[in-house]
Amino acid sequence: MSILEARAPVTSRGLDRARRTEGGKRQDRSAAHTRRRDRWKVELVLSAVVMALVAWAVRATVDVALTMVAASLVVRHWTGRALVRPGLPRVGVVVRETATPFCLAAVVVATGLWSRADLVAAGAITLAGAAVALVAVAQRRLFPTPQRVVVVGSTVGVAEAATRWARSREVDVVGSLVVDADRPHVPRPRTGLVEGFLDLSKEIEAAELTRADPDMVLVVPGPGIDAECIRRVGWALEGTPASLAVQSHLDGIAPHRLEHTSYAGAGLTHITSSRPARLPMAVKSVLDRVVGALILVAVAPLLGVLILAIRSTSQGPGIFRQIRVGQDGSLFEMYKLRTMATSAEADKASLMAANEGSGVLFKMTADPRVTPLGRVLRKFSLDELPQLVNVVKGEMSLVGPRPALPEEVAQYTSLQRRRLVAKPGLTGLWQVSGRSDLSGEDTIRLDNHYTENWRLTDDVAILARTVNAVLGSKGAY
Repeated sequence: MSILEARAPVTSRGLDRARRTEGGKRQDRSAAHTRRRDRWKVELVLSAVVMALVAWAVRATVDVALTMVAASLVVRHWTGRALVRPGLPRVGVVVRETATPFCLAAVVVATGLWSRADLVAAGAITLAGAAVALVAVAQRRLFPTPQRVVVVGSTVGVAEAATRWARSREVDVVGSLVVDADRPHVPRPRTGLVEGFLDLSKEIEAAELTRADPDMVLVVPGPGIDAECIRRVGWALEGTPASLAVQSHLDGIAPHRLEHTSYAGAGLTHITSSRPARLPMAVKSVLDRVVGALILVAVAPLLGVLILAIRSTSQGPGIFRQIRVGQDGSLFEMYKLRTMATSAEADKASLMAANEGSGVLFKMTADPRVTPLGRVLRKFSLDELPQLVNVVKGEMSLVGPRPALPEEVAQYTSLQRRRLVAKPGLTGLWQVSGRSDLSGEDTIRLDNHYTENWRLTDDVAILARTVNAVLGSKGAY
């Protein structure tokens, strides 16, 4: 008996009221789904309006304006609602799609039908459409709308999916279909979902898959799931609003490192190397030193004032020096503004019983060794400004893994040592994802994800998120 069949008996009046309530909820849910699935239409109209305004602002001729607006909309929105599937489109795709209308304009200019001024206007219109698309992508990633998902897979696969996304803001697992051939002999956990059994010996009906009104049907690879099964599920979903996705076991590998192709009759997924090429790394190194030097010059007066304030409010130097582990295990002296009493290391032994950290990393929410001024500095990460000196010297990067202590690294496993491939950073995924609120395991996981999937554009995004993290002061103590 499923969990839906195990409800307590109700009176006829209560049953009618429950049906009316459920009917109202179903109507509200349906209306919400319609709005969500039609979001691509809103984006299309907004793109057209913005490009039309830009065309008017740059005084583009009617033929240039109509051609560029139409080309941009067709290239970017021809897939319809598939445009707003979870995780899509990627920023790289938006950039590539921007090139097509501009190349079209260049060809027309080359034929002599348009002037160079028309090419400039065409470029402005194309960039306006790209800007709307990029803002839409950012909005979907920063403020995700929960996707109603029906999971298709084995007993274990369905249970794991329901557990994995139980508290997710992005996924609402609303149903499941088990394809185990031995289902009658395998107990299925009660998940509270709209459950069912998918008989692969018969034709798969759309009603079976869409009974819970999903936005997406997710197939989890496992026993009984093969390419034919996935294709049949896709056939059944033709003509329905629900999209089809297959869960990958490549968690931790970013999409930009994956390339799907076929070879010798088999479907392959190529994975690019996790070690970046020399040119992007050289660009990152130059940008680190140049930008780091500019910021250091800009904040030098503030650093001077803070050092004087530290020395006048507590005994000891204004700068704290500590040996940390850098790229490939090299040691360097890291600089910070002193936020603790000079006896902090000696006092740590007496506070070990209150340690909230894991492993060798000592952490306390209300550490008595921190000075009053030090709490303010830590709250807004001002104590880390001297690390700009380390960045300029090439020992650290603006963005990278958290600088680790030697005694911490001594206990690393081979997986944890992967984070030493990159230079430690002034900020990083750990900084924008919770800082001190993160466990040691979460910090290592985020650092490894960064080092394995690094891109220069990711550094820019992390730097932008750092501003919000510092102003929000979450996890700073």
